[in-house]
Amino acid sequence: MNKNRPVTLIFLLLPLILSSACEQQNPSNQTNPSRITYGVNVHEKTFGNYIIHVNALTTDQLSTEVARGYKIARSKNRAMINISVREKHADGEMPVTATVNIVAKNLSSQLKNVKLREIKETDPVAIYYIGELPVSHEETLIFDLDVMPAGTNEPVLLSYRQQFFTK
Repeated sequence: MNKNRPVTLIFLLLPLILSSACEQQNPSNQTNPSRITYGVNVHEKTFGNYIIHVNALTTDQLSTEVARGYKIARSKNRAMINISVREKHADGEMPVTATVNIVAKNLSSQLKNVKLREIKETDPVAIYYIGELPVSHEETLIFDLDVMPAGTNEPVLLSYRQQFFTK
């Protein structure tokens, strides 16, 4: 038996072990530094005269009536992201339309398809952008959002992170 075989095996496996450790520190798993990041348990931020609200949850947390009204499938394994933009005025806040683009990815940088739809309500007046996507237990998603309120020329670049628990 060759006595050098265990040593050779260690040297062959060492790069694999080190690359696995480095992958956990992969910068693509982090939020994009050029984007404004929402902190943990922070769901709104103010940008000039605009307030942008973002929230994500599993759809089983919606009441049956709300889910039916918005045609959302209730499930522990489906998430919903909700974005709204409000403009500050002297007499309060008013919802405004916006162009909202979204890219969602998990911590393995796998992209998740999210198609947003605009929902307008009249009583009370509200405008929401809602998207749905599948999620796994303890999966963390990073949502990169480009939000451009109507009447503005530059989008606000945001990043929102949410972990989902499906059990």
